[in-house]
Amino acid sequence: MANPQAPFPVSGTVARFVDRLTALSGKDWEEVQAALKSRGVEVSMLEASRNASVALAVRDIISREQFDHLYGPFARVIPVDSLEALVGVD
Repeated sequence: MANPQAPFPVSGTVARFVDRLTALSGKDWEEVQAALKSRGVEVSMLEASRNASVALAVRDIISREQFDHLYGPFARVIPVDSLEALVGVD
């Protein structure tokens, strides 16, 4: 029988982030792009989204500065506290 567990489990926080990405407006994406440019970061939106997802997945083992660098461009349009699990939901 096949292993029912995913080889790379996704945390609930990362899953909620990805769900929220799909609902961002054009204005939100422009804001993220502006935040990237203001930080001197030149990456695609796909790469920036992936970096933010990774930062969420490993935030307990990276420094606050590293987390802010990777997730920061999304912090205003998708605040981290909005991704926290509701009691009994996750």
